Amino acid sequence: MYLQEFEKFQSIYIQCHDSPDADAIGSGFALYEYFRQMGKEVHLIYAGGTRITKPSLKIMLERLSIPIEYREEVTDCEALITVDCQYNGGNITCFDAAQTAMVDHHLPCVPVDEWCYIVSDCGSCCTVVWMLLEEVGYDVRKDRKLATALYYGLYSDTGQFSEIYHPKDREMRDYLADSIDREVMENMVNSNLSRRELAIAGRALSDYYYDETYEFAVLHTDPCDPNLLGVISDLAIQVAGIGVCVVYSETPIGYKMSIRSSAGDVEASRLAAHISGGIGSGGGRQTKAGGFVQRKILIEVYPDRLFETVLQERIRDYMRGVVGRSV
Repeated sequence: MYLQEFEKFQSIYIQCHDSPDADAIGSGFALYEYFRQMGKEVHLIYAGGTRITKPSLKIMLERLSIPIEYREEVTDCEALITVDCQYNGGNITCFDAAQTAMVDHHLPCVPVDEWCYIVSDCGSCCTVVWMLLEEVGYDVRKDRKLATALYYGLYSDTGQFSEIYHPKDREMRDYLADSIDREVMENMVNSNLSRRELAIAGRALSDYYYDETYEFAVLHTDPCDPNLLGVISDLAIQVAGIGVCVVYSETPIGYKMSIRSSAGDVEASRLAAHISGGIGSGGGRQTKAGGFVQRKILIEVYPDRLFETVLQERIRDYMRGVVGRSV
């Protein structure tokens, strides 16, 4: 069994991707609690240029007593397990460890080995972790806070349960439904945006680029929490006539992107990889993906081009190569 392979380690770090979302935090918290109760010296951490500021996530950390730490370095790390991401996958700050491992639900974007547990069909990493805990007989329903964290992680990563397709996603949702803290759940659901973020979203939605030939939209936001990009793209993809949308914001070192597709012949993860190919990294799932373009490399490859121009051209280039999208 996968989790039993870590019994030989005493110092274990559970690392969420940079700018962690509810799914990363929930799945990381579950592994943290399991190893803590096994008597391990365990830390739940994240890194990167952005601290957690999203209101719903701050409620999640406070009300569910999740001890996540922001780290710029780690020491004495025997085993490091990344959750909801992949080591060297582009959306995580890589720390040194004697042994690295991955638990994820995205398609593999790096070489994998026996230390990687990836179930790409699952709607959330929380489901994958729940499967691992189920395998070793660890009942998360005994801990109301943990059950709520896993439930909210699935809720957040599956469009409020509207994108549940894997049987294990449905099974976990139903298994935990009577064990969660409904008051905390309601507070998190109703605190997705701050007023400042509402204003940022409004500006992005009121001024965007639309390509009528290929039916895609590109939206630019002011600097913001990366999770807001997903909120905006989830809304934009619901607009009639928009089959693909890319929402991006500028960071000190590059451009962060959130990508959505409702066009059956356009896979968001492949589009993300195409956009960022050679200038960054990207990946995700069929309908949802993300990516990052490094400014330094962008300037080297396109010294006289604006990022949005490059972005639009790469989207069109991908659309031309997709069967049924040639015009």
